[in-house]
Amino acid sequence: MFRLLLAILAPFRAILRHHSILVRTTWVDLKATYAGSVLGIIWVIVGPLLMLSVYALTYAVIFKVRIPALSTTEYVLYVFCGIVPFLAFAQSLSSGTLSLSSNRAVMLNTVFPAEMIPLRSVLVGSASMLSGTMILLVSDFLWSKPSPLFLLIPVVMLFQVMFSVGICWMLSLVALLVRDLAQLIYFITMMLLIITPIAYTPDMIPDGMKVLMLFNPLYYFVTCFQYIIILDQVPPADTLLTGILISIVFFTLGFSVFHRSKQVFYDFA
Repeated sequence: MFRLLLAILAPFRAILRHHSILVRTTWVDLKATYAGSVLGIIWVIVGPLLMLSVYALTYAVIFKVRIPALSTTEYVLYVFCGIVPFLAFAQSLSSGTLSLSSNRAVMLNTVFPAEMIPLRSVLVGSASMLSGTMILLVSDFLWSKPSPLFLLIPVVMLFQVMFSVGICWMLSLVALLVRDLAQLIYFITMMLLIITPIAYTPDMIPDGMKVLMLFNPLYYFVTCFQYIIILDQVPPADTLLTGILISIVFFTLGFSVFHRSKQVFYDFA
């Protein structure tokens, strides 16, 4: 039990030890991502809004999807609750997986630990989740009433980031060997966009296919967002606890695998 506790705390100790340089380089990386564009870092806000516009037009206007318990405005916000965590995960997965391949010089630098490279990429990719959540909360204040459950949102965000970092710690090493991983990640992201209940509720899924949701990690985070912000309810206990569990497991496992294997993979850098 003590060794398990040490394993869980290990990534947090590493982050705390290097938090200063991590914060500085993350901010520099975030600005560099949008450098040269007309809107600059404002794209962190514009991106989710554009995605929302496409989804709202497709499902609310063209397909005329209606959820009995929600008005049209609430349905659009319900969709946005799914888009915000999905976009953050998709961006984090893409940049985090290729973080070592695209930062070979930094990876071999003894000043900046290699473990922080995928973490930094995930934090940059998750920036849209922070801005998108702020838009969601403001919108909910305008069209609904505030709820003390909103205090749970930072917790859900934290666990999604932990899950994303854990996955990217492992995939970033694999990407040094398998060059086709970037293309595979693209198709996985597209598949998750379809099978994650963003524009539809889990009740709309045929009973025979509902079991597939259990193997979709995004399902847990998206559902928590939708329950807390739009439905003003505590997420189902099994959904919330499963999301927390897979986050801790992948975060701990990812750090352990990366820390133990990085020397071997340096030969392929």
